[in-house]
Amino acid sequence: GPKRDPLYVVIPMTIIYVLIFITGVIGNISTCIVISKNKSMHTATNYYLFSLAISDFLLLISGVPQEIYFIWSKYPYIFGELFCVARGIAAETSANATVLTITAFTIERYVAICHPFLSHTMSKLSRAIRFIFAIWLVAIVSAVPQALQFGVTNQSGVDQCVVKRIIIQHSFELSTFLFFFAPMTLITVLYALIGLKLRSSTLMQRDGTLQRRSNACPNTRQQGTSQGTRRVLKMLVAVVVAFFICWAPFHAQRLVYIYGVDKDHQPNDPLVLKLFVITTYISGILYYLSTCINPLLYNIMSNKFRQAFK
Repeated sequence: GPKRDPLYVVIPMTIIYVLIFITGVIGNISTCIVISKNKSMHTATNYYLFSLAISDFLLLISGVPQEIYFIWSKYPYIFGELFCVARGIAAETSANATVLTITAFTIERYVAICHPFLSHTMSKLSRAIRFIFAIWLVAIVSAVPQALQFGVTNQSGVDQCVVKRIIIQHSFELSTFLFFFAPMTLITVLYALIGLKLRSSTLMQRDGTLQRRSNACPNTRQQGTSQGTRRVLKMLVAVVVAFFICWAPFHAQRLVYIYGVDKDHQPNDPLVLKLFVITTYISGILYYLSTCINPLLYNIMSNKFRQAFK
């Protein structure tokens, strides 16, 4: 096929990737600076968000420049075997770290809201730091075998960075389950439980206010705490929803590639080729868009982040 798509596709895609890269790099670096320089933001949740910003930054740096190159020249692959594998390790590690971090701070929020007495030990900064270290260790260990399956192969006289060897059978399907479906199921269940808890607390406060009527002042501190909890919850839910929207097409595209190509990495029929091209473009944009959307969510939905960014 052609070395690049028509200019009416290539130019808009390049502009989108450049905007995502600039926004993501600035946003994630700013997030790290804001959290590190403001002692009031040294909380377990923000440490998880700091880790998330690092993984997003890594994904941007390791992926976007090469993606832009590939938009203009699909083949041959000129970066060599080492870079082909290294890029896979960086991409898989940051992707795994992202989903594990989102899962971890969802659990942290669940414990804080639904089991507040337990949260005094669970939400300590030292414990959060140990969890984050474990997250990155698991992310790297699980990424290496998958990335080592990639390599440069010569097909019809053209070098391409593709799956060259099988180290773990069905590794991509396993990755999709462990780092997408399972975490999303757990996160959905936890947020449902958090929602029920907040609704129950709100109803209890309302009943208490009705009983006190006018002979007692409402507990403004408790109301403020409840509003603050809901604000944080909204931000975290928004982050998770954004993650799902941005990453679902990536896993769909990966499965289309696994089951829709032959042993020479060519599509089985024209319909599969068209579906693969469409999902590749959509998933590519959303995949990297996820790296710059989190800082925007913090800025929009968190008063502390808004003040710190000014």
